[in-house]
Amino acid sequence: MVTVSDTKVTWLTQDAYNRLKQELDEAIENRPVIAAKINASREEGDLKENGGYHAAREEQGQAEARIRHLQELLRSA
Repeated sequence: MVTVSDTKVTWLTQDAYNRLKQELDEAIENRPVIAAKINASREEGDLKENGGYHAAREEQGQAEARIRHLQELLRSA
């Protein structure tokens, strides 16, 4: 049995929900751009000394974390 206190609910205004949904959609649409940056940087050579590659991977990690966070917020709204 699940009670109200057992579930995590996020209260959002419709405006906040719409804004977060738009941010999520834009982040998902931006995935191929980040992947292209990673591929372009990978082609530059040695990955150990490739700052652009590591920066692109860091950007990808942050973007994916934000996507997961937004999906969870919107799922529980």
